[in-house]
This record gives sequence, C-alpha cells and structure tokens, in this order.
Amino acid sequence: MNNAAELLRLIHNLIRLGTIAEVDHAAARVRVKAGGLLTGWLPWIESRAGTSRTWNPPTVGEQVVVISPGGDLSAGFVMLALYQQAHPAPSSNPNVIGRWLPDGTHIEYDHEANRLLIDCVGPIEVKATGEVTVEAPSIRHNGGDPVVTTGHICHFTGNPHGDGSSTVTAGK
Repeated sequence: MNNAAELLRLIHNLIRLGTIAEVDHAAARVRVKAGGLLTGWLPWIESRAGTSRTWNPPTVGEQVVVISPGGDLSAGFVMLALYQQAHPAPSSNPNVIGRWLPDGTHIEYDHEANRLLIDCVGPIEVKATGEVTVEAPSIRHNGGDPVVTTGHICHFTGNPHGDGSSTVTAGK
C-alpha cells in the first residue's frame, strides 16, 4: 500500500500547473506554487542558452508548467508561459510577432505588412563600434526640435537641403 501511495505521488509530480511565486534573477531560478505545494528553486526554459543566449525572466504570478522527470520535483524544470485571464494574449493577429513590456513599450513585426513597429515610452539608444547606416526613401520627424550633438566633424554628401530655418554653432 505504501508503494502505491509513493507511485501515485510521483505520477502527480510528473507534470504540474502552477504560478511563479518567487524569482531569483542572479541564479536564474524560480519557485512555483502548485496547489498547496511550493517547489524548491528550479531552472526555467529559456529560448536560447548556448553561445546565442536570451534573457526573458518570468514574473511573479505568471502561469507555468513544471516538468519533473521521474516525478522528482527537486529535479524539475519550468516551462514558460501560459496565457491566463489576468495576463491574456497581447494580440490575436497571426501575422504579428512581438514583445509587450510592463511599462507600455512594445515591439512588433507584421510579416504580412512588412512593418516593424517600435513603440517605446522612454529613450532609445543605439550603440555601435562601426558605421551605422540608415537607408530609407525618407525620414520623418514628428515633434520637438531635432538636435544633433557630436564631438566630430559632420559631412553631408548628396543633396542635403532644408525647408525651414537651421542653426549651426561652430566650436573650437
């Protein structure tokens, strides 16, 4: 009888639905609440974890699946993520892939419309050790006064022109 109870416990622990209770970002581990059970610290499955790596840690309250080989929860791992009523799918468009972030920023690509949208609520920084090239039939600026600050000489080639006023301040 005792063996049957142990076998049943192991079977129940093979696959469990739960929610993230705690996140240890430094160790890349989570604890999951599944019913009355709180797991130990378990790794989560990330989309890439080799020479190409991604970092998209789960958040407390996110619904997940715990897989425990042999029913041993201490050897388990966490599969992210299941949409739920509190956190529904951010889009229903089958042509869009994207990221929606808690501050309201989102990045999406619509492969049917061939359109990349970056809607950022804060500043955007681009860092490069080489040349940055922007090729487009036009660039439109829709607010404020555009300012270019550089510690280097700016060269314009082609046919630069302006349809308004401009100010150039020469330094030393």
